[in-house]
Amino acid sequence: MKSKRWYMRMFAYAIDVSLTNAWIMYRRDCKALGVNGVPLKSFRIQVFRAASNQWPVKSSSRRSSSSLVESVTVADPQPVRGHRSHTPNVAVRFDPSLFHDPVHAIRLTCKCCSGKGNIVRSNVVCRVCKVHLCMNAEGNCFVSYHEEFD
Repeated sequence: MKSKRWYMRMFAYAIDVSLTNAWIMYRRDCKALGVNGVPLKSFRIQVFRAASNQWPVKSSSRRSSSSLVESVTVADPQPVRGHRSHTPNVAVRFDPSLFHDPVHAIRLTCKCCSGKGNIVRSNVVCRVCKVHLCMNAEGNCFVSYHEEFD
């Protein structure tokens, strides 16, 4: 006789129904705005990516001395020179409930106002998005980056 964990199936079913209802509401709003919406599969992927980026993955409590050393040295890798930097999720970038706090860090290229021929460096980083942005007398990229939609 197999024992089934019925509560796991019920939880998965509840998530499935909730996502489908959210997608139906999304489609209704898209029709009202006259915009083409994304299909259900893409909608689910976007929701799961946004949810997985919201909470960091915690490692197990059992650690050996070698894994402790590895976790300390590889905790926050710096981007390799010449590669694109991290781009935050649109839902995180424009979410007014998150406190996008400017934090001082090492000087890197401003993501908003730097172009191919014009490189502007800034030591201000958004705590939530982890993107370097300018905050000076010439312009405030920090505010415009979190308020404007590209």
